Amino acid sequence: MTKVIGEHILTVAPVGSSAPDSITTGDGSVWVEYGNGADSTGGSGSSTIVQYSMLGAVENTYTIKGLADGLKFDPATGNVWALLNNDGNATLRFINPTTRQVSGTLTYGSGYVYGANSSRGFDDVVFDGNRVFLSETNPANPGDPVIVQLLNGPAPFGTLETQGILSLGDTGTNLVTGQTNQPLPVTDPDSLKLLPTGDLLLTGEADGAYIFVHDPGTPRQTESFVQMPAGFVGDDAIMPTSNSGAFYISNQGANDIIRATVTGLNTHDLYADIASKNELVQIDPTTGKITPIITGLNNPHGLAFVAFAVTQDPSALASLVPVPSSNVSSIANVASEVGGGGSLSNGDLLNKWLTSDAHESHLAHHT
Repeated sequence: MTKVIGEHILTVAPVGSSAPDSITTGDGSVWVEYGNGADSTGGSGSSTIVQYSMLGAVENTYTIKGLADGLKFDPATGNVWALLNNDGNATLRFINPTTRQVSGTLTYGSGYVYGANSSRGFDDVVFDGNRVFLSETNPANPGDPVIVQLLNGPAPFGTLETQGILSLGDTGTNLVTGQTNQPLPVTDPDSLKLLPTGDLLLTGEADGAYIFVHDPGTPRQTESFVQMPAGFVGDDAIMPTSNSGAFYISNQGANDIIRATVTGLNTHDLYADIASKNELVQIDPTTGKITPIITGLNNPHGLAFVAFAVTQDPSALASLVPVPSSNVSSIANVASEVGGGGSLSNGDLLNKWLTSDAHESHLAHHT
């Protein structure tokens, strides 16, 4: 059972910035995009992108013209991709955290329309080895792509060329009802995630749905989806890689970032921001059951997850990320921290540590 064992405001928007949205993590940093009311077609305004430490200290700040609605750290290159202007006149830029330089602007080919009639863009990106996939917004007609593969690969230059792998009008299996050949709910494609299985997870935001793309971009590709009840408008969702870790939530209405430490996660379920309910929820894709995990949020949108890894040997608690081995190096140390003594098993001690005030204190000082 999922349990929240610590929740606090990691940081608030910098002076002059507002509307935190996209959030991504990598190389020990949390990156947040503040939209600042910039025009989503690139007509006016700029986005602020802040690199924070895991404790919420500002490390670097960047200003990029346009609305950087998509922000994603690429672990292979170390660059942060900024997808600009998701509703028209879309472009792409990169931030190099080492040099603190922002790249020049790349534009799209493949028949992409610029100018006054531009009405589509790219909202999110994922990296799967040498393959890069993007979600494409605002499809109007059957056959319009909603997920594309970037043919330039993970180190693009020149004109950006794409090829559709999923389109408006495609069909798949409703995971809750079992019905096949059902129209996919993708009229409002938004966030895109790469799952631990290698599948893609696309948010149908206004559709109130999450779409799974299995074996993406291959002849074996198939699709399925989970449809939420009416009134549920979701944004970012993740499938955790560990049963414990920390969620980072862009709490847009309150202009802050929430960090929540959790345990008991189900690695086969989705955890999603539901903006219309002001909640982070757990979704069972096979039954459609929705369980609130965090309530009382304020228009949550961006969501990132950092796993806490524990080795198979419970005595090796030094691997409980991000607790340093100097603080917790053995079961004996844990027993001392939480008062377990010799009366509890190793597993019970581990569970007690994960839910203890001592653990949350260590996280606050060492993440």
